Amino acid sequence: MRRAHAAVIGICVLVTGCGATVSNAESPAPRTMIPRPLTERELPKLLLTPEQVAQAMASPPMTVTEAQSAMSDNSAIMAPPECLALDGAAEAAVYSASGFTAERDQSLNDGDAFKHYSKQAVVLFPYLEKATAFFDASVQQWSACHQYTHTQSGTEWTVGEIRAADHVLSTVSTLNEAAAPGWGCGRALAQANNVIVDVNTCSADPADTAVKIAQQIAANVAATW
Repeated sequence: MRRAHAAVIGICVLVTGCGATVSNAESPAPRTMIPRPLTERELPKLLLTPEQVAQAMASPPMTVTEAQSAMSDNSAIMAPPECLALDGAAEAAVYSASGFTAERDQSLNDGDAFKHYSKQAVVLFPYLEKATAFFDASVQQWSACHQYTHTQSGTEWTVGEIRAADHVLSTVSTLNEAAAPGWGCGRALAQANNVIVDVNTCSADPADTAVKIAQQIAANVAATW
C-alpha cells in the first residue's frame, strides 16, 4: 500500500500538482520605476522636427538654420548679466558651473520674412539630481530679472510673469517700442530625467509656444529608456 500511495503522489506531481499552486519561475521581473540616465548619443533624436516646431508655433514651414554641439556665448551684449538666461536658450555662461556634460541645439526660422524664430536645446547632465539642481537654481535666477538691454543694439526688453509648474519654468519677454505688430520671445526650461530642455521662441505673439515645444521634447526624454 505504501508503494501504491507513493506512486499516486508521483503521478500527481508529474501531471498537475494535484491542485497545488505553482509559481511561474520564468515570469519577467517588474520594470524599474527609476529611468536610466540618457547618454550623449541619444540627444539628437530628442529634438523636434522642423514640422513639429512650425506646428507648435502656428507658423509657415520652418527650416534649421544652425545646429550646434557647443553652447553660444552672448554674455558680452547683455545687461544686466543675470538676465542672460531669460534672453536665450543654451548660453555658455548660464551653464558654466552646472556640471553638464554635453548639449545639442538647433535654430530655426520661417525664411527671409523672419516672422517666427525658435531655438531648441537639450543639455545632458551625468544624473538626474544634477539636472534637478540646475532647474531649481534657475527658478531663483530667473525671478531676479525684470528688465534687460541688448547693449549691441540698444533694445530694451520687459520680462513678463515667470511661472514654474510641472518641472517647466517659463516666461515671455517683450521688446519695448517694437514696430507693429510687436515682437516678443517666449522662454521655457524643462527638466526630464538627467536632461534639461531649453527653448526660445520669438514672434509677434509667442504666447506659450516655448512651453509647448519644451513639453514635447520632455515627452521624448520620458519615452527613452
